[in-house]
Amino acid sequence: MNPNSTNIDNPQALEGIRVLDISGPAGFYCTKLMADMGADVVKVDPPGADLEHSPGPFYGGEPDHDQSIYRWHFHTNKRSILLDFNSSSGRGVFNSLLRAADVLVDTFLPSEAANLGLDGPSLRREFPSLIHTTITSFGTEGPYRAYKTTDITAQAMGGLMVLTGFPGEAPNQLGGEQAYHMGSLHAAVGTMIAILSRDLDSVGRDVHVSMQDCVSMATLQTANLNYYTWDGIVRSRTGLNHAFSGQKQPGERRSYPRSLYKTKDGWIAYAAHLAPPLAWKNTVGWMAASGAEQDLGDPKFDDPDVRMAAQEHINEVMADFAAQCTSNELYHSAQKLRLLCTPVQSVADLMNDEQLDDRDWFIKVDHPEIGKSITYPGAPYKLSDTPWQIRRRAPKVGEHSLEVLSDWLGLSSEEADNLLKQEPSSND
Repeated sequence: MNPNSTNIDNPQALEGIRVLDISGPAGFYCTKLMADMGADVVKVDPPGADLEHSPGPFYGGEPDHDQSIYRWHFHTNKRSILLDFNSSSGRGVFNSLLRAADVLVDTFLPSEAANLGLDGPSLRREFPSLIHTTITSFGTEGPYRAYKTTDITAQAMGGLMVLTGFPGEAPNQLGGEQAYHMGSLHAAVGTMIAILSRDLDSVGRDVHVSMQDCVSMATLQTANLNYYTWDGIVRSRTGLNHAFSGQKQPGERRSYPRSLYKTKDGWIAYAAHLAPPLAWKNTVGWMAASGAEQDLGDPKFDDPDVRMAAQEHINEVMADFAAQCTSNELYHSAQKLRLLCTPVQSVADLMNDEQLDDRDWFIKVDHPEIGKSITYPGAPYKLSDTPWQIRRRAPKVGEHSLEVLSDWLGLSSEEADNLLKQEPSSND
């Protein structure tokens, strides 16, 4: 047994917690985190929904909610009930589920929530012990509270895009829906804290998450804020160079090296500015092993002031050296000299990464309806006694409707079936 693994037979951290999920993409990862920690997360799928929440790519190539690979990833371990809580019959079922739930997660704007009777005060009156987590673009207060955003606009409003890209070019979006993930991560943490607090006094909590707040934290909690408040320096895009290159404090002489270099098969990130003592000697030795040090072995470069003045030349020598080698050759040879160098990895590189493999990071999830097991990303953390685990694939739309009504409301199969027959079908 791998020493990094945990006993999957142990109870999970959130086992016994019931979560009703009516969120959009900004909340999907929040409820996935809770589901993968053992919470019983029920995703409410409305009849006749468009593909906005289950976008492509699609397994097999045909647009279908149940074949959305996006849906597969974000809804592992969840159950699905087909329910229109805007209809009179559906709202009655939904309210019954809310009474049985510990947590409600949504992404409604304040005005939308109020129109649905799902705003904080309304929920608190009717469901006093409920944890209500809402993830919105700008929060529930302030002049922008009624504005909608997508992931890219939240990144823009949080300041990340202005830092991403090359000087003189347009700002770039970070990949992987980072604003949605930031909002969801903070929402999951806030929700778990609220659950812990409720355990102490049996009183529900409201957790309000603003994506702009979350993205702004990522932008400002580094030296970016200090540079601006102390010296009026507004950080901008630096491309392949170190984040603070070209934006110095008044009188500062420091010159930053480049951070990224192209190799024979990709790129490396080389953090020379964070290098330990003797780093220059080791850097020259690193290049000399390939006969690529050029004139950098000259003792004059032992003087930091000389290196500072010659930084562009050093960058050029380093670029020539990197171009002669593969990313992994540079990575392993640099690490032996305690130099901070790593490859810039692609998805293909990650799939073959020996470190992730040793930690059993990628896992197989059975999809019996297609007769295959699909490879999924693994745990973002390892808990020693309450393991993260994918117990089942994402649900098909409405797959667990009868099961949820039975488990949560104590209805018989016949009672649950009769109740659902009052609901419009997904084809109506």
